[in-house]
Amino acid sequence: MENNVRYFPATISTRAMHQDMPENNDDKYWIRVTASNDKPDLHHSIMDPKTTLRNFESDAKTTPGVALKDHHAYRSFGYGRSSDAVLTDKNELMIDFYILKNMEYEGQGREFRTSEKLIRAIEHGLINQVSVGFYGEREVCNLCNRELRRWYWWDNADSNEYCTHKPGKKYDHNGRMETATYTVFDAHLKEVSLVEFGSNRDTAIEQKREMRSVIEEILMTDQEWIAKLRDTLDIPSIGETDDPDVVVRSLQTEVKSLREKIEQLTGDAEAGKTFRETRIEEAIKHGIRAYGEHFDEEYHRAYYAELPIAQLEKHIAHNKKMGDAVLPAGRATSDTHEPPPEELKARLKRRARRR
Repeated sequence: MENNVRYFPATISTRAMHQDMPENNDDKYWIRVTASNDKPDLHHSIMDPKTTLRNFESDAKTTPGVALKDHHAYRSFGYGRSSDAVLTDKNELMIDFYILKNMEYEGQGREFRTSEKLIRAIEHGLINQVSVGFYGEREVCNLCNRELRRWYWWDNADSNEYCTHKPGKKYDHNGRMETATYTVFDAHLKEVSLVEFGSNRDTAIEQKREMRSVIEEILMTDQEWIAKLRDTLDIPSIGETDDPDVVVRSLQTEVKSLREKIEQLTGDAEAGKTFRETRIEEAIKHGIRAYGEHFDEEYHRAYYAELPIAQLEKHIAHNKKMGDAVLPAGRATSDTHEPPPEELKARLKRRARRR
């Protein structure tokens, strides 16, 4: 497959879905294709929206437009041409194509021999994906920001000038394993082709995306599956291996460790809950002692339940201090009603003077 070809699962729509499309007539049948976007594809490439996608939009809407082909057929005029295009706010490139009716196709590189068969296949959803062909691109690695070189450069490229990362391979980047991807800048749209299977999942019809995901998972190698699992779960114990049994054992160890930690945390949580309840009761007790009937127990119980332990301890200390001031420690009453000796002596002296 050529380097400047990208497969995209496309939403191919008819006028029944978009009333703003040109009307079909005896000569032309119109379709709208979501041809590209700025999401990573299975080639590990990303179309730059400011240069490449804008160029694609301009190329598709500028007369004479670009051809709608079948599997990038070489030296083929194709089934139709583009007439208009728009790059949406979500960086999705939508192109309107017309297909000439009552056409018979000859030569190599075509799945359909008449335009009627092609149109029928589109209307029944048998064709739902496209591939874009482009030229004039500048490809830059997203790990090192250097110009990308193709496979014949990887072993001999000067690392100080060109990127030596292989797209799709994982590298240690700033202490984290990241997949090497690259961005396509300044490319121009050459043609759009109808294909069976695309690589950019984010532009696919929802039902097709689900089926495609199943197919991709089936086709994944053990090593790809393990790498995806390791990255998704972020489990360091799953090392660089392609043995599924090793991965299973690592997962069993990880699950056992997590269960033990959960059990320990559950016990700690119960102990913490009991301790908090005890301290809340202590705060309530000192509050009643300090403020008596003016202390709103229901309100303060709910209030204390939301406080951090450190704040709760401060309230306990404050309530205790206030309670001690109102009701000092020790006995404050006597068994008789006799006044203290000093007061009794003073009374006797006052009586003696009156006599």
